[in-house]
Amino acid sequence: MKLKTETVGTISRVFLHLLGRTWRISRTRPVTGIKGNSVLFALWHGGQLPMMITHGNMGITILISKSKDGSIVSAVCESMGFKSIRGSSSRGGVSAARELITALKAGESAVITPDGPKGPPHQVKKGISLIPRRANVSVVPYGVSAFPSIRLNSWDRFLIPLPFAKLVISEGRPVPPEHCNAEILTAAIGSENYRAELLTNPLAFVTLFVVKTAAYLLSPVAELVLLFRPKKERSQRRGCIQPNSNRPVWLHGSSLGELKGLLPVITQLKNNKLPIFVTCSTPAAWWFLQKENIPGAYQPIDTPWAVNRFLDRLQPRGLILAETEFWPILLHETVSRGITAGMVNARVSEKSTRRYMLIKPFFSGVLNCFRGILTRSQEDTNRFFELGVSTEVAGDGKVAVNPNQPEAHWIKKINQDSKGILIAGSTREGEEQVVLEIARQSGYTPVLVPRHENRIKEVLSIARQNGFEPDLWTDNPTGSTCLVVDVKGVLSSLYGLADIAFVGGTLAPIGGHNILEALAFKIPVIVGPNHEHFTDVVQKAISEDICRVFETSAQGVLCLNELISLDGANRYKGNNSEFFLEKMKNLLKKMEIVV
Repeated sequence: MKLKTETVGTISRVFLHLLGRTWRISRTRPVTGIKGNSVLFALWHGGQLPMMITHGNMGITILISKSKDGSIVSAVCESMGFKSIRGSSSRGGVSAARELITALKAGESAVITPDGPKGPPHQVKKGISLIPRRANVSVVPYGVSAFPSIRLNSWDRFLIPLPFAKLVISEGRPVPPEHCNAEILTAAIGSENYRAELLTNPLAFVTLFVVKTAAYLLSPVAELVLLFRPKKERSQRRGCIQPNSNRPVWLHGSSLGELKGLLPVITQLKNNKLPIFVTCSTPAAWWFLQKENIPGAYQPIDTPWAVNRFLDRLQPRGLILAETEFWPILLHETVSRGITAGMVNARVSEKSTRRYMLIKPFFSGVLNCFRGILTRSQEDTNRFFELGVSTEVAGDGKVAVNPNQPEAHWIKKINQDSKGILIAGSTREGEEQVVLEIARQSGYTPVLVPRHENRIKEVLSIARQNGFEPDLWTDNPTGSTCLVVDVKGVLSSLYGLADIAFVGGTLAPIGGHNILEALAFKIPVIVGPNHEHFTDVVQKAISEDICRVFETSAQGVLCLNELISLDGANRYKGNNSEFFLEKMKNLLKKMEIVV
């Protein structure tokens, strides 16, 4: 029997050696790795074959089960220059773990397949994390994929790269022993495996080629648009930021609202004394960063040269996205570099889901490389699932942000002799007309806050056409009967002066803006029918009698009067901020950026 096993081992070694010489091997490693130290490689069962070639003759110890098949595997591995320790969770596991810990403490490196020997696949078994903790060694998450290849019809889908296949080996940033647990290791190994698969997926490659070609063709248009932007914005959009040596956590939220949803994350990172760098896409968001003295810049345009220049200078240790910021080149370059990524407040609409279905291999390939994605609602989670992406519900980060109270002198600007104050926030074209009609019919003083500053003159004109004498916020009026806010950054606090609020983008076919900023002051809210981006929050507020949906100005007046009479604000409890904070902290742990 021993002779037979040795013969099989020799034949297998020769076969693997010849097969391996035909592979086109590509390795991706993290920015910060471990050199010259003992480590514990961890990969999913089924991906062992390529490792025999890429890490052979290095004296690495490998843990192999005591089964009959394990004897053959052990012989093959030893013939390839590995050392073997026999044992598994189902047989001889305790003694094998002790032997492995001893080898690691002696300075040797080792390999484990923490979902073996019988699965369930791609789930680290409980107790495995004790090995790196007892040995005080870091775990290197290891992913592998190949094209073309064969996947056997076994529980572990054993991978056999075909001759002349493109083979990608993906090694992630080492997980310190004190951070090792089943959840963190599952996320780490899984993201590296998905990263290897993304880099070998031909459909994802074709999609990226098309996107990069389109970016190249459209770059003259982008440069022309940048000519009309401020000098600093032009530079930052091209990826020209100051080189960064402290490897910050990079956070991105496109608009001011998305940035505010990231504030609990920023606070947590600052509490852990981790450097941060925040990017955004709108002037209002950029000015917010300057006002709050938060290091940041405009997001680079989604071209390979701008994105790579930005990443080369920033050298981030991790990326945290907010909501729906899917920029294909930026995200592909980020995950292909091995930068750990996560997402909070994630949402995807039905319309976007249909659009992303057209590039599903690329979309799911990139987002599955994330260590975790926290959605705002079960509906968002279901849509991500349709796209082949695993997520978990955590709610909206805005619930964990305490609103800034309005400044005392603001109230003097608004007429106090009416029935109340109606603040219309983030209004879009066509919405001010309806709001003004509601205000006039109900006897409320309208305060209009257009979403875009370039519409201020238009809004003033609409107010005059409706019989109002509007004043501008910056003119500092006293007792205005119709106030138009022409500055950024005050809306979230301004809601604190309202008796009732209208949240824009819901009468116009936009999909709605978040009503949580208004609800934070427990004031009733009316919205139009187009609120699909925030359906879960709207429905919850409706159930607690603090929100109503309307289509016409007459319906709006009825909804306003009903909400005021119900006084539902006193009953509104909102979402569970503690639940979001706990989920967010777990995500940061899986990303290994909480120390």
